[in-house]
Amino acid sequence: MRLRLGILGLALVLPALDLHGQAKLAVQKLAEGVWAATPDRGGNVGWFLYGDGVVAVDSGIDSAIAKQILGQIAETTGGKPVRFLVLTHAHADHSTGARDFAAAGAQVICHENAAGPILAYVTQPARGASDPMSGKKISPTVMTVSERLILFDGTRRADIQWLGAAHTTGDLVVLLANEKILFAGDLALNGRVPDLHLADADPGAWVKTLPRLAAAPMEKMVPGHGAIGPRTGISDTLAYVRGLDEIVQRLIRSGVREEYLDIRLREPDNRIQNVPLSEAHLANARAVYQRKKEELVRPSPTRTPRAGTPTPPRSPAS
Repeated sequence: MRLRLGILGLALVLPALDLHGQAKLAVQKLAEGVWAATPDRGGNVGWFLYGDGVVAVDSGIDSAIAKQILGQIAETTGGKPVRFLVLTHAHADHSTGARDFAAAGAQVICHENAAGPILAYVTQPARGASDPMSGKKISPTVMTVSERLILFDGTRRADIQWLGAAHTTGDLVVLLANEKILFAGDLALNGRVPDLHLADADPGAWVKTLPRLAAAPMEKMVPGHGAIGPRTGISDTLAYVRGLDEIVQRLIRSGVREEYLDIRLREPDNRIQNVPLSEAHLANARAVYQRKKEELVRPSPTRTPRAGTPTPPRSPAS
């Protein structure tokens, strides 16, 4: 069975490098007081006005990118300070610039499952004069979100939510309900396959989380990677995760051994249309195969009711 996926040619077009070696940020104004940008490397970022300051979403892959983001924030907002930095998850391509933001006075916000490594990173001693925390008399702290945090200044409402495990166990999304803009992090990508092969990814949970993300009242999406604006990455990512799971389960049922998996994935019936046989796709298939095989030999846990079971996370607020 050939699965059809409306994704693309999966080529991510990045801004050109400056001739002098400095990367450029491709900045877009999405609404009044709301911007997003695509660095030449690492994940997308965004920021919006909030009260007398700014809330930033993700911090860039390194200090050089973070400094450019902070420069663009100052330029687009008239020099308003960054009050909060929301990290959609702890992966380096989204969070390494957090020290620069903390050094600039921003309060770091992340999910509680990501708090350990992020706190350790932003509070570590300065490593030389080039470190953004060098000479700063600041003790950075991390504010954590369990399920939901709402920032509201009387005009703009920012709904920061954890919808469940997916790309990591600590993914956050940010919904600007009035502007109908969603910062999705790596939960949904435009123009590329998701990273199911990473150790902290949970494809089974991802399939359950994405429909809840799709229910968010938004018209524009800032994905973790790929084109800013289209929200099609939600349905594309969901179709890919579901499609690959179906293919791998069928191959397991037919008795295919792992060493022959790459060969079988090249057969027409095991292809996902518009998804090339890239190393990322093959790595995803291998990871899903290994997880499914482990599930087959793992004994089913005996479930017993527990008092005080937490209420499931709510859908994004309108």
